[in-house]
Amino acid sequence: MKKISFILFLFIGTSSFAQGGFKFKKKIFGYTIDQILVMTNAADSSLYIDDLITKLFTPDSTLTDFEIAMGYYGYVMQPDYNPDKYIGLELQVMRLNDDKDWKMAKKAADSLITQYPTCLMGHVELAHAYNSLQDTGKAATHRLIYERLGDVIYQTGDGKSMETAYIITGLKDIEVLTQLQRMQIKKRKTKRKKDNYYEIVTVFKNFKEFDVYFDTSLIEEFRR
Repeated sequence: MKKISFILFLFIGTSSFAQGGFKFKKKIFGYTIDQILVMTNAADSSLYIDDLITKLFTPDSTLTDFEIAMGYYGYVMQPDYNPDKYIGLELQVMRLNDDKDWKMAKKAADSLITQYPTCLMGHVELAHAYNSLQDTGKAATHRLIYERLGDVIYQTGDGKSMETAYIITGLKDIEVLTQLQRMQIKKRKTKRKKDNYYEIVTVFKNFKEFDVYFDTSLIEEFRR
């Protein structure tokens, strides 16, 4: 009965959101952003956002790519999400790590991901701080988190065109994703096509220079 109730809720909820809907129309893992909103906001759903974020922080073999994707993309529709809100804190964490002030970097990075749990850069910097403090266990956990988040984002496209651009929810994600692919960023430019926004990044890898496309429409959609 509970499962049937949720299916009915999903159908009704998706229909009602479709009347107003979001500007972002691409499907993510087979679902529209409207459907992801309904699934991740339903407390009786196995994809409830609070449960997904908890699972994300304890990644193991039972955590699926689909669950990670629903957590990453579902989080943008939460009241606390704002793609610009934590840029200053991200930069602070990066600076502290660069200055080798790893204890303060860990403290700031922990604050960052507590407030913004799907922040790729936050997990990268926290892993670096923990590793520098010789806490290799926690460093490995956060490395696994950002690597798995990266793997999921790579599955949203191939990055070769606007139509097949990687879909991201934070501009700092670009730096992490290119680093994971061992790409060196040479230049960036922003482009708009109808209601969609893109960051086109020229990178250098394996003695070749080429463009990688990132869809930043969700960042624009949820700016407040």
